[in-house]
Order: sequence, then C-alpha cells, then structure tokens
Amino acid sequence: MYKVLSLLLFAQIILCCYRGNAQNYPVYNSYYMNPYLYNPAEVATEYTYIFLNHRQQWTGIEGSPSLTTANFNTLLNESKAGIGAKISSYKRGILNSTDITLTYAYGVHVSRKDVLFFGLSGGAITNSIDLTKADPNDPAIQNYLANNFQPVANFGMLYRSASGLNFGVVLPQLFAPKFNSSASFENTNVTPLDNVIVTAYYRKKVEGKIVSRTKKGVRSKVKTGEGFAPLEFYTMYKFAKAGNSQFEVMAKLNLSQNFWLGAGYRQAYGFTSSLGFAFNKFLLGYSFELGGQPEPGFSQGTHELQLGLKLGEPKKFKREAPVLRSTLKSSAYQHVARFQQSIEDPDQIATDQTKAKKKFYVVIKVFADFNAADAFKRKLIEQKFNANIFYYENDKKYHVHVLETSKQSEAYEEVRNLKNYTKLKEAHVLATTPK
Repeated sequence: MYKVLSLLLFAQIILCCYRGNAQNYPVYNSYYMNPYLYNPAEVATEYTYIFLNHRQQWTGIEGSPSLTTANFNTLLNESKAGIGAKISSYKRGILNSTDITLTYAYGVHVSRKDVLFFGLSGGAITNSIDLTKADPNDPAIQNYLANNFQPVANFGMLYRSASGLNFGVVLPQLFAPKFNSSASFENTNVTPLDNVIVTAYYRKKVEGKIVSRTKKGVRSKVKTGEGFAPLEFYTMYKFAKAGNSQFEVMAKLNLSQNFWLGAGYRQAYGFTSSLGFAFNKFLLGYSFELGGQPEPGFSQGTHELQLGLKLGEPKKFKREAPVLRSTLKSSAYQHVARFQQSIEDPDQIATDQTKAKKKFYVVIKVFADFNAADAFKRKLIEQKFNANIFYYENDKKYHVHVLETSKQSEAYEEVRNLKNYTKLKEAHVLATTPK
C-alpha cells in the first residue's frame, strides 16, 4: 500500500508543479488567522507576528502528505511598507520540497482610511527524494533531482478597508517549474495568470469601550482593548487553468476576544471545523477535516494546528499629513481682497466689503480669563502654530484661534486636518459677522 501511494503522489507532484496531492495550491484552514499564508500583500500587519503551522493529511496512513510552514511578518512602524519571511516543508510519500521566500509589501492610500497594498515574494525551492524507498536509476527520478533547485515567486494585492471589507488577488506562481523532457513527462508552458487566487472577507475592527468593573470591592470604569466584531466571513476562489479550480467559504464566530469557533466548506472536498484561543500574546488555532479522502474511512481525517506569537506594540501606518494653513506664515495663507487690486470698480468694492464682514476662526480653546488664554496661545506658538486671541462679544470670552479666514471651506478643512493629524482634537469653527 505504501509503495503504491508513494508512486501516485510522485506522479502527481510532477504534473501539478511541485504542489501535488491533486491540487495546484497548498491548502490551509488557518488563513483567517494568518492570511500571509496565501497573500504576500497581507505581510503588513499591525503587530509583529510569528506563526508555526502544521497540517497532517489523511492521518493514520503511512507516507500521507504533511505540510509545515513557519513565517514572520510585520509592518515597519511609521512607514508604508511591510516585510516578512516564510519557509515551508511539504512531504508526501518519498518526496519532500522545501522552499523559503522573502516578502516586501507597500501600501498606497485610496482614501483617508482605506489602503491598497501590493506584495511581492521571492525565493527558492529545493526538492528531494528518499532514495532508500525508490529506484535511483529511474529516469523520472533522475530528471526530478536534476532540477531540485529552482526560483519561486508570487505577487498579491490587497484592498484593506476601514469598513471591514477586504479584497485580495494573488498570483501564486510567477515562475513555472521546469523538468527535462522524458518519456513520461514533458515541459508545459505555464504563465502567471494560469493560477489565480481571489479572496474577500469581512473582519471589522471595533474600538474599546468603557465598562464598569469591581475589584476588591471598589467599582471603577475602565476601557477595554480593541477587538473584532463577533462575526467574520471569508470566501476564496482558487482558479487553475489546468483544472482543480476550487471555491470555499468560512465563517468565524468570536464568542469573546479570547475564544472563537469556525466552520467552512471547500468545494469537492467537504466541511471543515475550527476553534481557537488567544492568551495575551499567544494564539492557538486547530481545525479538522473529515472529507477529501480517496475512499470513505480511508484515514482518520486531516488535522491542522497553528501557533502564533504577537510581539511588541501596535505599528502605525504612515499617513501623508496635509499642509496645515495654521502653521504657515500669515502671508502664505491670507487672501488679499480683490478690491485692493482693482479700485476703479465701486460696485466690486461694495460687494467685497460685504463678503469681508463674514469671518471664520479655527478656534482651539475658549477661556474666560485673558491670562489663561494668553498662556495657551504661547504654547501653540511654541508648537509652530499661528495662534492669536479673539475676544467674542457674544459670549464675553477669549477664543484662542490658529486660523482666520473669509472662506468657510478653508476653516472646516483645517478643523478636519487638525483633528486627524494633530493632538488638537477640540478644534472647531467660529463664524462671526462684525458690525
């Protein structure tokens, strides 16, 4: 039985471009925890992660396929780039393939909160055969070993949305494996578009909330950490021009931020189930598949285990801050009234003077005492803001502002930029019409 299985797997690995087992892709159930397993664009993660994944197919059958993968990935803090590395060992029967790749990803803003990432991985793969269980003089085996070191590369894109909806496209095989012509096997032309993976998933991040907790008889309010919405959904379509295209779906239920359950279905394969735990910085995921066997009851199913370690503090994606009008010199942002340039037109003068009465101030803070307002103004000036004080007759208070303009759009745009890109979260617009 073992020899028959080994020969079948050997033939399949040649025909299916070194990823055998009647499939064109490695199969992972834990990609919801570690999407970098499929898409190099997913390498730019908020935290630094280290993962170890092991998948044992057809448990209980000697020589059955097993896949072990280890990877590291992270976003480079305060940048738009992510890096990673991945190494995997794929054993099936008498064959073993080991590949290692390095990954670089770069993100560009599509909107203020949505980012489009591009990722590229490159490396090499080596192949080996257990010659103690095969005939070393077999031409097919010699042909295989003669090409046991080859380059590998893949490319991916990811649209990461603040809404929780994410879309990805992956070209998993940029280089075709090469084998010398023989009586049994011939070279086939493979292009990058012959194999494509398309993904879509919903994973909504939610901010922490204020909750009441009692500790040693003392009740206090604390803010919980960030997490994810209770329901997550994942879909994936693996296209293969040579055949074996496959569609799969998966749903994940977060019973808490530390425990989850999952269930999925893979086309022409069957159902999968999974569960996972998070302990501080440690992650543990397990999945089980009963389907996909050559014959019913052929084995004890397929098991997959993934261990993860989350390191360091959250990384920040660099966002291009706009030029703040409130930090420019007065001559750079104040507008000269048109009537000063064309004094011959009395009607234009009257119109411009009427418009000039309307003023918009970008106010940072309001004080009842002038000395407090003046001290705050000086702090803003030290931070390179054009701070000044406006005494508003309507409320009898001193308004410390950083921008004065006759254009409403400029004032509100400056408030948005100050709130998004500075610590001046209390910025607001004060509109006045001097008498």
